[in-house]
Amino acid sequence: MNDQRLPFHTRPMAGAALGAVLAAILGSLAPDRVLLSVCALLVPVSAFLFYRRSAFFLLPLTAFLVLARIVLLPTSMPDGPVASFLETLRESLRGSTDALFGDESAAARGMLLGDPAAMTALERSQYAKSGLIHLFAVSGLHVTLLTGMLGNVVRTDKKWLSLSLLSLFLLFFCAVTGFSASVLRAAFALIGLQICKACERKPDMPTIVCFSMAMTLLCAPFDLFRIGFGLSFAAMTGMVLFAKQFRKPLPYAIRSSRIAIALSGAISATVAMLPLMAYRFGSLAWISIPLSILLIPTMPVILLFGFLSVLLYGVLPGVAAVLSYPAYGAIRLISLTAKALDVPALRLPAPHPVLIALWYLALLLCSRLFLPNRKRPPWIGLGLLTAAILLWFLV
Repeated sequence: MNDQRLPFHTRPMAGAALGAVLAAILGSLAPDRVLLSVCALLVPVSAFLFYRRSAFFLLPLTAFLVLARIVLLPTSMPDGPVASFLETLRESLRGSTDALFGDESAAARGMLLGDPAAMTALERSQYAKSGLIHLFAVSGLHVTLLTGMLGNVVRTDKKWLSLSLLSLFLLFFCAVTGFSASVLRAAFALIGLQICKACERKPDMPTIVCFSMAMTLLCAPFDLFRIGFGLSFAAMTGMVLFAKQFRKPLPYAIRSSRIAIALSGAISATVAMLPLMAYRFGSLAWISIPLSILLIPTMPVILLFGFLSVLLYGVLPGVAAVLSYPAYGAIRLISLTAKALDVPALRLPAPHPVLIALWYLALLLCSRLFLPNRKRPPWIGLGLLTAAILLWFLV
């Protein structure tokens, strides 16, 4: 049955994301008095564009909000009782994790709390070589699985109540994991999807990506300059734009299988992250694609039993210890797999920033955003992508 609901329009939210990016860049360069002057100009500009019904009225409005956030709250979490409470809570959860998971506590901290600081340099090297390091940092995968399990437990037909409960849970989870860019990105993406459901509008994933980027930068503007922000949004955008396209050549019976969906998602995310990974790390752990597909099914076990055991440890330590066994076994499996594999990574030369920009322009021109109703190949995008590859590896 066809979905007759109206979709959200991408252009206003794309303007919001662009406004947030520009404001973060300006906020890192200019003093506060300049930022306040720009804020004073952005409000009437936004009002004028809204009056003219321009699709980009959110660009100056979001830029104003981000600049105001930078001036009024220069730190992510100002000192005070809230920050002190959150730090005490995180320290308590770290202590419970150490008590429950013993020799695998460092990995458990990374998977459950987004705190991989306890891992040794050797452990980091082993997980990086096997390409499993992303499992040891809380990401969109963790947020999606946890909210999916929460939705199976808490069921309600009231859409706005469901949105409120989801937002409260995600706020708590973001606070526990230290408001990392990957968690914020996934949290706002899920909130955006729930807003679509509550408004009875058809979800539009490019709009959701732009909404997530704008809101993430509003919360943490200077995360724009961290490699984790770029990798996180590159992976998400790659999966949104190309995962379905990579599955199209497959037979219909295979195209909708879980293996095909997981494989196309991993490949599309890798293609989107490739230049950033080469620029930052100089290598690509190619073994991570098949390993992730094989080991990701263990994550629901780790998250469900791991979080329950950590949260219950202070009240019911015996029950928590029993619940931690399945999670410990799954973490141990991942740890042993990482230690047993010593596959050399694919060495990649660091691309010039101009080539990185050319790569993403080519991907954008190859995406369904520019070819929604065309059946011919995207020759311009493919030509630019070929040029970027030749310049990257041959020059």
